[in-house]
Amino acid sequence: MGISDGRNLLQKIAFQIGDKFFRFAINPDNMVQSRPHRTTAIKTKSRIVIEDFQDDVPTITISGTTGFNPTGVESDRGINKIKELKAYIKAYAEMGGNGNKSSEDFYFLDFTNHEYYVIHLSSEGITITQDVNSPLTHRYDIKFVIIREASEPSEDDVVSPEIGNRFPSLPNGTVPSGSGSGSSGSGVGSGAKDSNGNTGDGTKTNDPYDPTSGNSNVYDSGSLNNNSAVNPQAPSPTSYRYGMTGLGYAIGYYARDGRVS
Repeated sequence: MGISDGRNLLQKIAFQIGDKFFRFAINPDNMVQSRPHRTTAIKTKSRIVIEDFQDDVPTITISGTTGFNPTGVESDRGINKIKELKAYIKAYAEMGGNGNKSSEDFYFLDFTNHEYYVIHLSSEGITITQDVNSPLTHRYDIKFVIIREASEPSEDDVVSPEIGNRFPSLPNGTVPSGSGSGSSGSGVGSGAKDSNGNTGDGTKTNDPYDPTSGNSNVYDSGSLNNNSAVNPQAPSPTSYRYGMTGLGYAIGYYARDGRVS
């Protein structure tokens, strides 16, 4: 009969890669789900110190047999089903390599227990065995790494709309003459806030740093008045010159004795 919840109608476990499915004719005989925890217990003289880094890599292992001919259909014969399973797993394994992940997600669909995961083959992979006591059947053992719930988006599809550093640690400097940012003498991005919420005029706010809160002539809008584009998150002129000088020496633009080569 295979894995069942004992109450509802038994449904078969299946794999899905893209639009291709593999459906088991017989559900696995055994299914083990492991969720280790990244915890280290350090024993000192006076107490036990726990370092907890939350969940480790969860795994799921299934094992069972394809039977002899459980449904009476030719494609579900044990020998045909095990060949289909091996070809399915091999095709997925060949989608990745060279350190790159597979081009398609591998879904584990447990319709009986209503658990659906995106998985990947573990280093143990798949094992196929035959036994003399049951020469017409094949047994399989497959271990997978659980990447995420099937309902969760891929990391490639998760984006952060935040651009730049909302809490810059560099102070606001003064705009050097001839920079094209006007004659206000304000710092880089006048009105910008530091990580403590302080602005150039001494006021303080609890709002996070807004990159657009500085000089209104930023980016392309400054070109209309013949002003240079201003980066509202640029470092102070002193920090900039110091960094450029160091870079010049590092790439050999300046000679080591301080003269320009």
